[in-house]
Amino acid sequence: LDAELQLDRLKPKLSRRVMLLQGHQSSWHRALALAPGTPPLCHNLTAYLRDEADFKDKLSPVVLSLSLALPRGGPGLVLYGDTLVQAQVGG
Repeated sequence: LDAELQLDRLKPKLSRRVMLLQGHQSSWHRALALAPGTPPLCHNLTAYLRDEADFKDKLSPVVLSLSLALPRGGPGLVLYGDTLVQAQVGG
């Protein structure tokens, strides 16, 4: 599977407010090799909110997205499903 995580995806790349600790990027992409009978595959990613002085928009939600897709050129299979996870954290 091709996995892609986008942090603060509704903002243009240069004005995103959340970054991954490793690499200081707002996105993560990885090809995941899955096989029958293998244990679950886990990835832990740590993200941080940039300093408030670095951005003006403090009211709009930070939207994260995770997409999973079959690699291009693979078998003609289709992944189907919709998942919406929404959480609001106030401080």
